[in-house]
Amino acid sequence: MKENSYLEVKNYFENLVMQSTFLNDFVGFFEREWSSKKSSVKGLKSPILALFRYTLGFDGQGENSLAVRKIGFAIMFNKIKPGDLDAQYQAIHDAEQLAIKIISRMRYESFNSDHFLYNAFLKDSVEIKPVELSSGDFGVDVLFNMKNKQPLKVDFSDWKDLESTC
Repeated sequence: MKENSYLEVKNYFENLVMQSTFLNDFVGFFEREWSSKKSSVKGLKSPILALFRYTLGFDGQGENSLAVRKIGFAIMFNKIKPGDLDAQYQAIHDAEQLAIKIISRMRYESFNSDHFLYNAFLKDSVEIKPVELSSGDFGVDVLFNMKNKQPLKVDFSDWKDLESTC
């Protein structure tokens, strides 16, 4: 089990988009990034992988602490006409199929001992649900958990009021 971080998760998903043959754009965790890219001259090119949730909690006893990260991403299609229900349903269907490809890749990498997902990705925690954003954006939200080591040890050099004991 390897440690990981917010930036490692963001970079991992951004790299997945670059390496895939089926995703065209990436948006990080900030809503303003979605808005900025969507309103830019280039715009967002479907299908899009957008990160939207990252929480960190802890589990375990003593120094054997485990970080429990709850991660959320969405696969989105944009520019779907508001009145075209068939296209909206199709976008959700297609996004679900692409989300399964991402989850499959994550599961594959969770068996690689050199990868940060090794023994960390909890397949049983995956939830996929349809999502509709305003102005013609449809797809699926994917939520999942990861557990990996995260020691909670005090570094005495960080604190003026604590003395190091040997």
